[in-house]
Amino acid sequence: MQKTLFTIIALFCLNISYGQKSEFRVSLNSGLFSFAGKSAESVTFINYSERFGRGYTNNPYGSRGGLSIGLSGNFKRISTNNSIAGVDLGYELLRSKIKIDGIFGDGESISSKGKTFLNSNFINLHPFMGYRLPVNKLNIDFIGGLDIAYCLSSQENGSATASDGTKYKTSVDRENIHFDIRPRIQIAANYEKAGIYIGYSLGLADYMAEYIGETIDGCYASFLRFGLTYQLK
Repeated sequence: MQKTLFTIIALFCLNISYGQKSEFRVSLNSGLFSFAGKSAESVTFINYSERFGRGYTNNPYGSRGGLSIGLSGNFKRISTNNSIAGVDLGYELLRSKIKIDGIFGDGESISSKGKTFLNSNFINLHPFMGYRLPVNKLNIDFIGGLDIAYCLSSQENGSATASDGTKYKTSVDRENIHFDIRPRIQIAANYEKAGIYIGYSLGLADYMAEYIGETIDGCYASFLRFGLTYQLK
């Protein structure tokens, strides 16, 4: 594993060193963020204490996609044989969603309708390599790399209305990881200075690794990303 990682880094540095053309772009992205794995769920319930007037979502790691946003800047070098190497650095607010169908508390269960969003703030470093395919006036970039993501904060925000009309809300800190490594593939189409792209990344960190008291089978970040880019230089 260490030899493979060293080889990738060496090739990345070599590609940048011998690049013949440089580009600096800013990117505005969005996408659908969710969780994958056996422990991610599409429906759950809220545990609520009337005595303390607060509650929490039983499983906030939803398999339903939530709309996310991000902003980044990236630098890339394109060599004479059209190979690409570069790095992207930015901020992302990633939001997953799960449906709420019940409120559990004080020994009883009440049916309800609602949803919980898990809002996570990340600083993301994305080194990548790939190939540029010129097609008429378009440059199509095929790239692969890693998202090295540092979690600044993560919080669930849930709301549900019970069958008797009572409204419930949750707001709980859910920062269970600090770093996530997400292999990522992406394709971009650039015309002059403007471009669009779509990509997908799947995380390696298990967000429920430290949960106790139940059988946990894995819960991993999944992000279908799309965005716009503009070349500044």
